[in-house]
Amino acid sequence: MQTIDTSSPDAIIKNHTWFSAVPGFMPIPILDIIGISAVQLDMVKQLCKYYNCAYSEQKGKAIVMSFTGSTMSRIPAYSLRSIVKTIPVVGWALGGLSLSAFAASSTYALGQVFKEHLDTGGTLHDLNPDSFKAFYKKQFEKSKDILNNKEETKNEDEEV
Repeated sequence: MQTIDTSSPDAIIKNHTWFSAVPGFMPIPILDIIGISAVQLDMVKQLCKYYNCAYSEQKGKAIVMSFTGSTMSRIPAYSLRSIVKTIPVVGWALGGLSLSAFAASSTYALGQVFKEHLDTGGTLHDLNPDSFKAFYKKQFEKSKDILNNKEETKNEDEEV
């Protein structure tokens, strides 16, 4: 069994970002979101542990939902992604790819928010999601660039 690298906040965020993409391929809508949320909550727990900060499952869920819930509500295509996944084979692949990319971006952004807050001596209990909404959105967009650059790098390597 492979262990998750918890040697730094960046390693924790990176590992969970990639792990969060996996549930996006679950063929059953709602279970995918539950799986993604579980990965994100584990990331928050690992970051709190790294920073020696008290962790509360209830507070962690509330904060994670305040970020990811507001992002999903602004993306009308989320419902379409779930519906598309019910179409055998092609729909599952397209919906899975789309939701997986969304999950990875959301997890990366969430990890950056917690890292920023905990780096400055904050705790899980004094994190105000409203004060980090703009930062979360910026990190969400940045993650798309990171994921796209990863693909471009692979394509460049294949051409050589």
